[in-house]
Amino acid sequence: MNDSSWKVDTGHKSGYLTYIEKEMAKVLPHADLKADPHIRSKVKILKKQLSYVLEIMQNGSGFGWDDEKKMVTGDRETYMGWAKSREGAGPLYMKPMVNFDKLYEVYATDLAKGGSAKGPGEEEIVEDGSTVDAQLTSKPAKENIPELNEDTSPSGGSRHGRKRTYPDDDALESGLASVSNTIAKFLEAEQENAKTMNGLQRAFMHESQIHEQTSANRTKLLDILQNLKGLITEEVVMAIRVIGGDAGKTELFINLRDDYKVVFVRQELDAAKK
Repeated sequence: MNDSSWKVDTGHKSGYLTYIEKEMAKVLPHADLKADPHIRSKVKILKKQLSYVLEIMQNGSGFGWDDEKKMVTGDRETYMGWAKSREGAGPLYMKPMVNFDKLYEVYATDLAKGGSAKGPGEEEIVEDGSTVDAQLTSKPAKENIPELNEDTSPSGGSRHGRKRTYPDDDALESGLASVSNTIAKFLEAEQENAKTMNGLQRAFMHESQIHEQTSANRTKLLDILQNLKGLITEEVVMAIRVIGGDAGKTELFINLRDDYKVVFVRQELDAAKK
């Protein structure tokens, strides 16, 4: 998507998050991940983390970015002192950012050109190149919402307008992790259900095959007894009732030689009389 017409100089065209929502739905059809708030919130977090890493790569002192391990390394105390004034930066220490190269490819140019001036992950670009603010529709608890006054712009100039609130990044990341875990559990349950259904299907098929074989053997039993020499009519009828009621005896009878069949029938009839 980054190489498509959705990408412009300082961001992505309006509606790109909805496009991502549709593409993700093809891979995770039961996750119900929405462009807003799920994907927008995650993009905001990832862009903010990337901006911190880019800052560290340029100005880190006592700590820095290990490009081989894809993590922030160095003196922990020094780093944490630096991170205090940067919300959500603390957890980056010694935590691999496995998707760093992709994030850099997609968003580094935007950040360098000021595409995140209104907050990482919040700005979309309309067709004519102008920017539109995208509002978060989720409403987290007040204790997790830091309030930012927009009277002062990042460049120091005066900007008058409403106050805007943003969800706490750590809370959002935790929520998205919970969604991910729920999806994993759901897929695991679906796999177990599929295994169970396959097992039941095999069992039903096996039972059906046995039933068909039993019916076929009873038909053979009737034909053999009616044409077996040495038995009177009463013996034939009784043999059908005695032997035909037992699938094992029926199969055994069918596989005997004819002279043995007569002996087998009479022994079974004598046993039934006792």
